[in-house]
Amino acid sequence: MKFNCCDYLLHELVFAQDTIIPCCCAPRHEYETRFIRNFNGIDFDAEEYITTRNKYVELFKSGSAPDCCKGCSFIKNSEWDESLYIKRIIITNRTKCSCNCIYCSLITTSTQTKQELNTRKTYNIIEVLKNLREKNLINKNCELVIAGGECCEYPNGELEFIIYFALLINCKLEILSSGIIYSKAIENALKTGECVLKISVDSGRKSTYEKIKRVKAYEKVWKNLGDYINVSQNNLLAKVKIKYILLPGINDNIKEAKVFVKKCKEINCKYIELAVEYLWFDKNKDYPIPDSIRRTVKCIKQSGMNISYEGQCIEYLEKI
Repeated sequence: MKFNCCDYLLHELVFAQDTIIPCCCAPRHEYETRFIRNFNGIDFDAEEYITTRNKYVELFKSGSAPDCCKGCSFIKNSEWDESLYIKRIIITNRTKCSCNCIYCSLITTSTQTKQELNTRKTYNIIEVLKNLREKNLINKNCELVIAGGECCEYPNGELEFIIYFALLINCKLEILSSGIIYSKAIENALKTGECVLKISVDSGRKSTYEKIKRVKAYEKVWKNLGDYINVSQNNLLAKVKIKYILLPGINDNIKEAKVFVKKCKEINCKYIELAVEYLWFDKNKDYPIPDSIRRTVKCIKQSGMNISYEGQCIEYLEKI
């Protein structure tokens, strides 16, 4: 049957702080589309998930949609595979992070403070992953995204287990990190598995990095990036992507872009991912693209490196 829906609703699980949701496209506090509320990590209730998932699917089939899904660019009219399987798991239940990005969605879209996020208690994802596997819900070649807070600050052994688990069942790994702390577990994934590591630097100059990140770790991050790229060289399935999130009025200029490209080339970077700051993009995506963003993107694209775009910004940035 052909109907409006999205792949995330059908085949993705996002493990947030106390809830399980289908995607990360809307601010957490505005979510009405939740698979399981008040989740404590003890046991994944497959029946509750299936019942709720099917309710949302039927809502789409009827020609309607949950309020928070309306207008989303990921909704497509298609012949959807409604089979029950998970092909993408996003781990984002922990919020502790020593970085302090001015665009962090956990702060900019809520009343939470950095101190609250860094002291917030949540569940251990290890038993949840085991439970999903025991229930045969994880699809072959599933993508497992380790998103945050900062995975290198997880409790001792947790990141190591997640990576081991992913490699054991041949998951595709995507790891998001600030790059401030170097991880031997991530190094191992880059050496042996199908793994993409993304580190968002968003700048070329030290002063701009410190303005955006609000921490003094510029040299350390570029050093760690170089080391990660070096260990991944012999694995054709591994990529280290350096992200540049465009923040209008801060880093959308040629001077910053040129220094950024120079730094990337110095450490033999081959992959760059471009994005646009979420709140600005949400308000301005339907307006003409500013010349400052056009010039910055063109400068980075002329670097000769492999350029990709963050999901929600793909169509917007491909126009440049």
